[in-house]
Amino acid sequence: MQEGNYWTARRVSRRTALRGAGLGLLGLTGAALIGCGDDGVPQATSTPGAGATAAPVLGGATPVPADQVRLQAGQTYSGIFPTPAEMNPLVNGKYGGTLVFRNLDTPHMDFNRILSCTVGTPMDLTKNKLFRLVVGAQADPSAIEIEPDLVESYEISADLMQYTLHLRKGVKFHNVAPTFGREFDSEDVKLSIERYQGPGVQKDVFSEVSRIDTPDAHTVVITLGQPMGEFPHMVASWSYMDAREMVADLDFLGQHAVGTGPFIHESWTPKEGHEFVRNPEYFEEGLPFLDRVSSRVMEDTSTIQSAFITQNVHDYAAANVDVEKQILQQARDSAVSLNHLRVQGVNTEGFHFQMKNPVWQDERVRRAFSMAIDRKEWAIAQFGEADAAQSGDGYSSGPMPWSVLHSEVPPLSTQGPYYQYDPAESAKMMEAAGYSQSNPLSTEATVWYQRVAWGEIMVPMLNQIPQINATFRQVDNPTAVTMLNTRNWTDILNVTWGPPAYSVDQVLYPWYHSKGGLNHNNVNDPTMDQLVSAQRAEADPARKLELWSQAEARIFDQVWDVFTPGNFVRRGLWHNYVMGYRPHGLGALTCYATAQLRSVWLDNI
Repeated sequence: MQEGNYWTARRVSRRTALRGAGLGLLGLTGAALIGCGDDGVPQATSTPGAGATAAPVLGGATPVPADQVRLQAGQTYSGIFPTPAEMNPLVNGKYGGTLVFRNLDTPHMDFNRILSCTVGTPMDLTKNKLFRLVVGAQADPSAIEIEPDLVESYEISADLMQYTLHLRKGVKFHNVAPTFGREFDSEDVKLSIERYQGPGVQKDVFSEVSRIDTPDAHTVVITLGQPMGEFPHMVASWSYMDAREMVADLDFLGQHAVGTGPFIHESWTPKEGHEFVRNPEYFEEGLPFLDRVSSRVMEDTSTIQSAFITQNVHDYAAANVDVEKQILQQARDSAVSLNHLRVQGVNTEGFHFQMKNPVWQDERVRRAFSMAIDRKEWAIAQFGEADAAQSGDGYSSGPMPWSVLHSEVPPLSTQGPYYQYDPAESAKMMEAAGYSQSNPLSTEATVWYQRVAWGEIMVPMLNQIPQINATFRQVDNPTAVTMLNTRNWTDILNVTWGPPAYSVDQVLYPWYHSKGGLNHNNVNDPTMDQLVSAQRAEADPARKLELWSQAEARIFDQVWDVFTPGNFVRRGLWHNYVMGYRPHGLGALTCYATAQLRSVWLDNI
């Protein structure tokens, strides 16, 4: 098995590396014990397992005592810290109950038309992929680990150009129209991949697939046109497997979530949410525990906080340490929190310039807009001084994971001259481009993401430059992601680099190649085409790193997008009776870590 050696805290799960074995949900390579660090924050310590196949289980074959089930309420944790009960869910788990979480408004159900968690979250509950992210109480929240999902075992050719996938047997689609409980097979995989290869946002994941063979109902042989050791990570990121009946009727697929997943989609009300019920024929033994899952569309921060405190939703992401402390105090009888570093590969913050618009084809204008932003002040205003310091003091999360090129969170100074605050130089550039105080560049950005920051921080900063007259128009989330993915906009639009990519290629090639499926703002730069194509084909790790470094430098130099600071410190809260759940560095229940609900149970029923 070829493993990436460039992405800190990112690896193939040991379970994944055991290619010939049946790889189950509950395996662990070490037992995590809850300890306490010098600062009083509970920390995790790990004891190595006896061997690669060892899966130590605490609690034995009988349920653990009640005092070993839940985490202590009102506490903040870090690391990996499953309780003894969470180490053996099938013995300690309880069946029944309804879990409620906050969701974003869903525009439709086709994950090949819009790459957004507004669509991906319902997919996480109702569908499966060939490989999946390792999440939950036993997972490392700061690591990108993958494991087989619909695949039971697999082999990779020595030249990394052929993947032989052995599918799980007995996996059934939901017993609803149009699949009526039939068995999932290799033809479904073949047709799903062929659909993704066509027009759509996922085409670059499968663009190197030259042949798909299905020698039997449970074997798929995928041949690539060039070596790609990252292929399992790439297909684990976004690519749910659909039934051939769904692929044959994309109109139906766009309105219904039918798959092999742990929950059956019962209903969807736009602007309100979704209802899911337990799939009694889910293929993982004993799962799921929950009877129902409900998502609620909520956009107002105070409403979301109140819903969590009153236990009407079961998780919440705190914006900074002050909010975290406040919520822990207000919900001290049940709330717990996990502090960990955000894993890059997840959303960036900022905005795109529409590169088909002649106004933004002038690099002086793009650079001037970027230099008008005081990123250090932005970070402090958004996250507070403590979190801003841990997040690079204004370092702006571009598409490239910082951990690829740096051993620690880098400072803002590493991002080049056009990411440094320099209003005087910004004004000079605007003047050189033909704008003046009496004839400013007037622009209206279309915004949903960071809409509060646009009104309170972004627009005031931009308008300090006499030659810029910036305003913004707020739209709803379905409108924003639809405009983005259809490229139906003319000026400035929020960036969203999500859902997360588990490979570096996925944050470069699709977004910056002139023919990339996610090139939302129509970047057409021959130098960038050469760089992203070369890194995809390069096998030498040192040379690959150099190409990534060059690609990042060009992104910050050309400023096709303007990136703003993101808080690298995740502060995820949940109620301690929600067992088996943990926030992850890529997200939580609202986005990107929802799939773990297959093994979550409620201890308060």
